[in-house]
Amino acid sequence: MLGRRCLSNSGLRVSRVWKASLWRAAKKRAGLGGVTMTDQEILVCKHCNSHNVVKRGFARSKISGLQTQQWRCNDCGKYMNAKEKSPVTSLTRIPLKKKKDLLEDFKYQEQPIPKTDWKAFTKAQQQEKESLFDITKELLSNIEIKYPAGKKGRKFADVKDMTFCLVAKTYTKLSSRRLDSDLREAQANEYISKVPHFTTLLNFLEKPELTALLQELVKISSLPVKGIESQYAIDASGFSTSQFGRWFDHKWGKESIRRTWVKGHIMCGTFTNIVTSVELTKGNCGDSPYLEPLVKKTCTNFNVREISADKGYSSRKNFEIISNAGAHPFIPFKSNALARQKGSMIWSKCYKYFYDQPQNYLQHYHKRSNVETCFSMIKQKFGKDLMTKNFNSQCNEILLKIFCHNLCCLIQAYYENSIETYYSTEAEKLQIQAF
Repeated sequence: MLGRRCLSNSGLRVSRVWKASLWRAAKKRAGLGGVTMTDQEILVCKHCNSHNVVKRGFARSKISGLQTQQWRCNDCGKYMNAKEKSPVTSLTRIPLKKKKDLLEDFKYQEQPIPKTDWKAFTKAQQQEKESLFDITKELLSNIEIKYPAGKKGRKFADVKDMTFCLVAKTYTKLSSRRLDSDLREAQANEYISKVPHFTTLLNFLEKPELTALLQELVKISSLPVKGIESQYAIDASGFSTSQFGRWFDHKWGKESIRRTWVKGHIMCGTFTNIVTSVELTKGNCGDSPYLEPLVKKTCTNFNVREISADKGYSSRKNFEIISNAGAHPFIPFKSNALARQKGSMIWSKCYKYFYDQPQNYLQHYHKRSNVETCFSMIKQKFGKDLMTKNFNSQCNEILLKIFCHNLCCLIQAYYENSIETYYSTEAEKLQIQAF
């Protein structure tokens, strides 16, 4: 008898706990019993549209006996209930704008269109080819080639001459055979000492040692504009090849064929569109992991104040990388992003800035369109397709396009902005091994 009574009492206690949990779950599903204002909504009085709304007790239902949170408007004195079917005036909830709406509502502020100095522009275009060859020769004169001692057999090809020939080939967009007459003219003007055979030129383009040299030339070619650049943008774009990739598509049950491409990740100035750092990868690589090397390379030589990028680079790690480099990141937030720091204070600050002042934030962010302009300039002037088939030669071909683009931007900036920091042969010589 005692055991039955204890069992019944314990069962009674369990049933009460179970009923209480069900009761709380039912109240939560019905939206009753203390509806609170979240961070994503603003409570407004439906009668007078006032924001001066405060909590004032609870209202008990005559049918269910449940309590519901009440609010009172201090301006009109009306009581409001969160329950729509309540006899009192219901509460209006106005959700905040989402990130997508902020991007769509953005409008460019009216700014005076800068006047083009057509006289300087015309002079830069007329002198571009000759100036480009002169700058290339001066840059290559700062390179000191180290030859190994006691080498026997065939001599090394002249790295300076071969590099100059590849730059001329990229700028003129001629094949290695049709370039022969231009190279003979360059030899007569003492740009090169000897005209190489076209097969030697193509074989030299495949060398992986050439990649490091071209990376250095791209960096050096951007240094003269460091005094007029302070805002930079990052993005990636693909260069199409003549090769095709084939794989079996399991979803549709058939083979798919698509042209492969090489992706170029660049960081450029938003004023002159000159490229300051480059990273080259396969076409299926992501964009975000390559922000760090681009920022580090640029910040070692330039005074960077702002960096803008698209949503593909939106992460707390990238925000921290840009902030630690001394620049301010302007990257839009994804739709599922939250304001929680998780160890990144710059993330929460930019998140608050993005919502409090979206017009100002997006005005800085949309300077990122200059990197799209940069890619368009490179592809329209020097070609969007790659003619080579080896990955090393494809990377070198892209670097040659970017190097020629930098020289063209530098020449235009020299005539239009009076840049006096031209290349000087007094700089420290770059020492490389012969290859």
